[in-house]
Amino acid sequence: AGKYIAIVSTTVETANPVAELTPGITLLGEVMERFDSVSDLLEPVSDGRSDGCFISRSYDAASHFEACAEDVLSMYRRITGTELDMSISAEMTEDDM
Repeated sequence: AGKYIAIVSTTVETANPVAELTPGITLLGEVMERFDSVSDLLEPVSDGRSDGCFISRSYDAASHFEACAEDVLSMYRRITGTELDMSISAEMTEDDM
């Protein structure tokens, strides 16, 4: 059998966050090495428009970083006042930009 890296994450709901991961860890079977970390979820107190200080939110429990990408796009919109154009083609050259 091969080796793999797995992420098991959750949003803490009890006083024992490591125990909350047990169902997911059990599904993995034998674990060679395990690293546990508990981090606070933080959010900026303002959107940055009034003071020019744009701060991102903390990562959430998702492993696909969708919320992080949405946060970055939101910050871009607040900083520039426009949507980020993500329609760049792989075939574009520097001259096309």
